[in-house]
Amino acid sequence: MSIYAPTRFPTEQERPMKLRNWLILPCSLVLPLALLGACGDSGGGTDSSDESESGGTDGSEQCDVDVEGPITEDTVWTCGKILKGQVVVDSGATLTVEAGVTVLGRNGSALIIQKGAKLEAVGTETEPVVFTSSQPAGSRNRGDWGGIVFLGEASTNLATAGQAEGLAGEFTYGGSDDAYSCGTLQYVRVEFAGYELTTDNELNGITFYACGSGTTVDHVQVHMGQDDGFEWFGGTFNASYLISSGSLDDSFDIDQGFRGNLDYLFVHQDPVVANYAFEISNQGTNLGATPRTAPVISYATAVGSGGTGDTKSAGVRFKEGTNGELHSSIITNFDGAQIDLTEPETEAEALAGKIVVQNNIFWNNGLVGDEWNTDDGSTFTLQAWVEDAANGNMFVDPQLASATWTSPDITPGAPEAAGVGAARDSNWTTASWTNFASN
Repeated sequence: MSIYAPTRFPTEQERPMKLRNWLILPCSLVLPLALLGACGDSGGGTDSSDESESGGTDGSEQCDVDVEGPITEDTVWTCGKILKGQVVVDSGATLTVEAGVTVLGRNGSALIIQKGAKLEAVGTETEPVVFTSSQPAGSRNRGDWGGIVFLGEASTNLATAGQAEGLAGEFTYGGSDDAYSCGTLQYVRVEFAGYELTTDNELNGITFYACGSGTTVDHVQVHMGQDDGFEWFGGTFNASYLISSGSLDDSFDIDQGFRGNLDYLFVHQDPVVANYAFEISNQGTNLGATPRTAPVISYATAVGSGGTGDTKSAGVRFKEGTNGELHSSIITNFDGAQIDLTEPETEAEALAGKIVVQNNIFWNNGLVGDEWNTDDGSTFTLQAWVEDAANGNMFVDPQLASATWTSPDITPGAPEAAGVGAARDSNWTTASWTNFASN
């Protein structure tokens, strides 16, 4: 029996009469049990050898207790938990986290969803599911814990199964099931993640390894991560209403043959440190590998660091022979390039119409660096390619209500911005399920 399965006790009818009478005595009369703490708070200490991480000896769920080790069968969390170490949901098991539950991560912890397993975390606008640091508010920092890692069986453009970055143990991903489901994330927030496993090797806020079209992801925020906010390695699912705020590295990093639609995205960079809003790559060791990475990004608003001198802050990077599309989006306030397109293989894909940049607004970029970036010595005319009138791109102030760090309002005021950006319909990014506090 898994330690996560609640112990079955006899029914009322099955208990002998004397035992039933004993069980209904008041706590004050049951001295041995009182000494053992049986009448205390059910959400108390975590060192009892009679309790599993998720259930007490009477089968009740224990709240705000450490969870460690594997989860080997279907498990439901209806109240808070504290992750300790690598908590792995094993193949065949589904972990369900109910609306309003907050899961805390201790230093060095992570939640890993193995191939053949699922995470079902479905919150609401007023009761999101929150994965955050175990440190108290005001003392939280990037990298306080690891983040969430999904390992799926959809296709990638690797020749063999991939090995997940940085995790202790054999965690592989990839296959041929493009309809594969990694589970569901709806109204979920992941904060202060990105624990550094080894030097310069951090986990992302959420990493999707080869998750297929059966996966459901919408209304998800990754906030104040030590590495990337969201990263995709292959896979074939659509996602919408995503926020990446305060990521130390890339906000959205897309690799290894991911193909899906990403709609309504908001990037807000820390004024002190950041990297690309979108980094779109094919594959580092084989730039012509297929299926090529080919996301279709629509209705994004990306707000950069704002001219504070961090030249790593940049808009959209296409590299390694990738494909991809950017439509009806706002790219503004980046210290470096608004578009970065490198390698001859990537230039060839652009010229073949496999990279599309249309009907976007670019404004106030290249604040401490170049607005456009190609390889040294390249003859590719990136600026002319983006500014071609046929692409419908505009270079006007979208007049966002506020780009202020920790309290953004990305409602556009310019008439040219009607129908463009993440808040084209309404400013959903300030709803109660989101958070922009810096610690």
